[in-house]
Amino acid sequence: MTSEEKSAAAALRVSISRIYRALRLSATSNITPSQVSVLFRIEQFAPVRMGVLAHRERITPATLSKVVDSLETLNLVDREPDPLDGRVTLVQVSPAGHRLIETLRNASTLALEDALAKMPARDREVLLQSLPAFEQLAEILLAGDDEL
Repeated sequence: MTSEEKSAAAALRVSISRIYRALRLSATSNITPSQVSVLFRIEQFAPVRMGVLAHRERITPATLSKVVDSLETLNLVDREPDPLDGRVTLVQVSPAGHRLIETLRNASTLALEDALAKMPARDREVLLQSLPAFEQLAEILLAGDDEL
């Protein structure tokens, strides 16, 4: 990799981090970023075993258990025994959790719509044309998650 490519990768990382932070701030809620991350991951894979969820979130089972406990206390997730193995717990998003997820998604989408509307048309078009490349980048970065 050339030094120019390394610089581009670093600049992309900074831009993505800033966008992520801005979107997180635009979607205010009374739960932590860790809780949001786990809630969205549960929705993605529900019903999901706690061990699988900990692996996908790249956190320890003990840490995950605390986060899921807090989400359950807020009535955002439900736990139930795995019908195939009663010793295992499955987690899924509750109706209140689905409503919160929808609220957070809508707030992020509105923030992006507002920001895109403020960009010069030429820059907005370049950004929108690069969406397939961003999706490909996401798929490459997430490829390791599929190896469970």
